[in-house]
Amino acid sequence: MRSDIGQFAVLRQLLPTVEENLARHRAAAVHWEPADFVRAEMYWGSRTSTLTEAAKAALVTNLLVEQNIPLYRRDAAAAEVGAWPSWLTEWSAGRTRHAAAVTDYLVATRSVDPIALGRARTQCMTVGFDAPINGAHLLRSLVQVALDESVSSVCHRNTVAQCHDPVADRLLGRIVADQELHVRFFSDLVSAALEVAPSLTVTAITEVVMNFQLPGSNLPGFARSAMLISRDGIYDLRRHLDDVLRPMLAQWRIFERADLGAGGRSRDLLAAHLDHLDAQDAATEIGRTRNQQYANALRAS
Repeated sequence: MRSDIGQFAVLRQLLPTVEENLARHRAAAVHWEPADFVRAEMYWGSRTSTLTEAAKAALVTNLLVEQNIPLYRRDAAAAEVGAWPSWLTEWSAGRTRHAAAVTDYLVATRSVDPIALGRARTQCMTVGFDAPINGAHLLRSLVQVALDESVSSVCHRNTVAQCHDPVADRLLGRIVADQELHVRFFSDLVSAALEVAPSLTVTAITEVVMNFQLPGSNLPGFARSAMLISRDGIYDLRRHLDDVLRPMLAQWRIFERADLGAGGRSRDLLAAHLDHLDAQDAATEIGRTRNQQYANALRAS
């Protein structure tokens, strides 16, 4: 396919894949409600939260991002045809359900101040953030959302261990199962786009990976939350490389393709960027080890 083909022309060719993916998603998806996990009686007792500060930071950050999904869905859907608007409706409804369930859990278990949480949401909606689905950069948007959903899934899986609560275990397990369906939907669309427009799509992948920021990185208080999440192993650069980027790039067979044409240059840049991230992580690990050795020496003196 010509490298100058319009992005919406690519989407039109992907519509059969969208329809197939939507049918598969509907067959696999499980309907549930927040009340299935967060019972009314949880609000009545004197229970105190078992969550670590890092777990609270991870859950609050994720729900603030998820609560903003409906704010951009309508504009994106209005520009499209076929099954695409139906998928966006189901996707954003699922993410809204996730945010509502996590909010109910955090409030019921007294893990957050509900007034402060409400203010944070207001701030989040005021600040806003770029819509993942943007018609002017459709392929980049598909890649971005595939990675964002994978990041969120990894974060939730690793947050469970810091909740020390079987209710959180079950709730986050249900959310992760949903997110894995979302990841599959978007990542399969990117795979299909690579077959339709390989050079254009690998360039989009490279641009997203090289400029990637964690979802919600412009939200108030994100820097502190990111520090806690990284410090306690919920999500850091090594997990980003090993649990998100490399598995996704392997699925897309980026480094095996022989049909990239001008996109080969983008793939070279991507390979160099991954090497840079590896080196950055190694340097961070060396620094962390030295700091720990210094702290141990101080305690022993």
